Order: sequence, then structure tokens, then C-alpha cells
Amino acid sequence: MEQEGFEIGRIVKATAGRESGKLFMIVGIIDENHVWLVNGKNRTIDKPKKKKLKHLKPTEELDYQIREKILGNRQIFDSEIRKILEALGYND
Repeated sequence: MEQEGFEIGRIVKATAGRESGKLFMIVGIIDENHVWLVNGKNRTIDKPKKKKLKHLKPTEELDYQIREKILGNRQIFDSEIRKILEALGYND
């Protein structure tokens, strides 16, 4: 049920709310309008942020390693998410 540009492992930028302008990674798809987001810091794997797709802008970045881990039900760590986002210049 993935919408175009919004898939597990995709890096997205929030366009609304208090997190506006911040980068996140999609780690789950709830329905056609909502996803679960993490950034490895205040939005961790254990406490992801639920966000509407209309409040997000997808980037070109997609991490296939994390995607495969999630789809394969393997454990991922917040440190992995942080490293990926920091490599893209996100250090909030």
C-alpha cells in the first residue's frame, strides 16, 4: 500500500508541524495517508512519529539496507538511523 515516493527506508522532510524542515526516515506504513517516522534521536525506533503524507516531502534518498532489515523483520538501531541522516547533513 505504498504511495509513490513514500516507502520504507525513504528519507523525507517534514513540511508542517513543530518538526517542519527536519529530516526523518520512514520505517512503517500505516495506511494510504499515514506513516511512521524516526530520526534516531527524539523520534526513536521504540517511539516513532505518526505523520500524514500530505505533511511530508520525499527526498531522492532511499536506504536499501535499512529497508531490507525492516522488511526482513531484523533489528535496526537508532544509531544506524542517526548515521544515515547525519551523512545527509542533518544534525539537529
